[in-house]
Parts: sequence; structure tokens; C-alpha cells
Amino acid sequence: MKSITRNHHVLIAKVNYNHFDKLFSLLEKNKIELSPLGRIKNIKRKIEWLTVRSTLIEFLGKPIEIVYDQEHKPHLSDNSTNISISHSHEMIALSLNNDINNGIDIQHLSNKIIRIKEKFLSPQELEKIDPGDVKTLTLYWSIKEALFKVYGKNDIFLKENIEVVTFCKKTMTAVGRIKTDNYFNELRLNLEIIDDYSLAYTVNS
Repeated sequence: MKSITRNHHVLIAKVNYNHFDKLFSLLEKNKIELSPLGRIKNIKRKIEWLTVRSTLIEFLGKPIEIVYDQEHKPHLSDNSTNISISHSHEMIALSLNNDINNGIDIQHLSNKIIRIKEKFLSPQELEKIDPGDVKTLTLYWSIKEALFKVYGKNDIFLKENIEVVTFCKKTMTAVGRIKTDNYFNELRLNLEIIDDYSLAYTVNS
């Protein structure tokens, strides 16, 4: 757990795919609604779903439901704080911020990012990056995904509507911009490389 400010916390957890029964029992004991599990066919996805909720219960010290709006953006059932959720391979990440709508993304490092970079980076962004730098390319992906979650709707594109304005590898910070015909927002982000994963999350200005 990282306390970014008194009102902003980032939770990182590794998924143990052998703990289905343990996680299920924990959520059942805390009276968490488990019916959504029936709609998830993949057992790994089920365990990731359970891990997110057990991590949240452990941090908050109380049971609480995660609900989704019509754009599939997560919210806590009591609206006590803003939440953003991400998972990739064996890791999950949560950002809880009492002050502002926030976004987080964790992504496993893979050479695949080199092949798809033109799909999410603008020509101007591509000029700034070594085309074979997997870590930087993946951090750019995580920045854009975190900002996409702040926006919270599915009518924008990473390449056209989300821009990495500044990126500093020395301080591991960035500034990103979301821009549409009817919406504009510019946000700071903290960045990390954790083992084989990139992490980006928005922070208060």
C-alpha cells in the first residue's frame, strides 16, 4: 500500500491463483454479493475479481461493494471515495482518492508493445520515444489507460484524444491531457516500474 496523500492511497497485490476457496470464503463471510462470479467463465478472472474485493476489504477494514455505472466505471456502493481498478497478468492495482476522480493502470512488460505502438501513440509522441524501448512504451500505454479511466466513457481513443504532454523518466512523473469537442482535462501522474510491470496513476494537482 502506498499513501500518496492523506486522502489518496494506491494498493498493489499479487494474485494467487491457488486461493479461490480462501478468497471466496472471505468475501462470503463479509456478505459481499457473489452472484457476478456466475457471469465470469474464466477461473483466473474469477480469482482476480475476488482478489480485488478482498484487497479492498483488507485496506478499509470493512466490507463494501463495488458497483459499476452504465459505462462500466467502478464506484464504491457508499460513494465514500473514488476508485479506479486495473489488473494485468498476476497483479492488480487499486487507486482510492477521496478528493478527485482518478485513474490507475498496471501493465505487464512485453515486446508486443513495440508492434502496437502506432495504434495508441500519435506521430508527435512517437518522435520522442526510442521505438524499441519497451519500458517507456509501456509507461505511455499505462498513462493513457489511467487517463481513459478518469474520463470514464467509451467514446474516446487513446491515440486521438489522450496526449502525453510531458514525460520525465528521472522523476518518473508525467502530465497527460484528455481532449474532446466537449471535454478538456490535464492531470499529473506518478509512474513506476515494479518488477516486470509498468504502473501509472493520476495524482492531485
